[in-house]
Amino acid sequence: MQRYWVPAQAAESELIVKNSRFITSVAPVQSAADCKQHLLDCQARWPGANHYCSAAIYGAPDASQTYAMSDDGEPSGTAGRPMLNVLLASELGNVSAIVARYFGGVKLGTGGLQRAYTQGLVETLDILPKAEKLIRNQAIIDYAYADQKAVQHLLERFDVTVDEQQFGERIRLSLEVIAETQHTLASELKNATQGRVILQSQQQK
Repeated sequence: MQRYWVPAQAAESELIVKNSRFITSVAPVQSAADCKQHLLDCQARWPGANHYCSAAIYGAPDASQTYAMSDDGEPSGTAGRPMLNVLLASELGNVSAIVARYFGGVKLGTGGLQRAYTQGLVETLDILPKAEKLIRNQAIIDYAYADQKAVQHLLERFDVTVDEQQFGERIRLSLEVIAETQHTLASELKNATQGRVILQSQQQK
């Protein structure tokens, strides 16, 4: 997966089901630590809720090692898993969802809980601003000053981000290149410099 959708900013909504309040907050995240902070923020904003159920995908949508969920005391499988299923169906990445529930005195049953947590998240995702994220890979190039003009032109054309520059006898750049155009960029750099400039791949970012 070389590009996917992410939350552009946070969003929230509230649902009332048989006097129970379900307050859903969706936020952009980059890590498990960000998810924990999102939970802490929700607990501070809506103190005293009976449950703070959660689901998150803090990486790309197909990166299963970044999935997380919690029923937070609700019957097993009635909150976290249905919420995660909604996130997976949305194909969003870098997203955390928290639902704070204030119990209204009427038990909803397992089916009712699943529907409420699902509906609350679906409604929030409907109003969530989204942005497209391009996967970028880290790479390095090392070249002579004579090739600077050709290299600079291609870096600008392929929307390459320069993380670090070293100027010595030669120029060495640490780059972030768009994954889906990396092969083409490497080929054009090589062709434009008669094979003198080679794009060396590093780990994915």
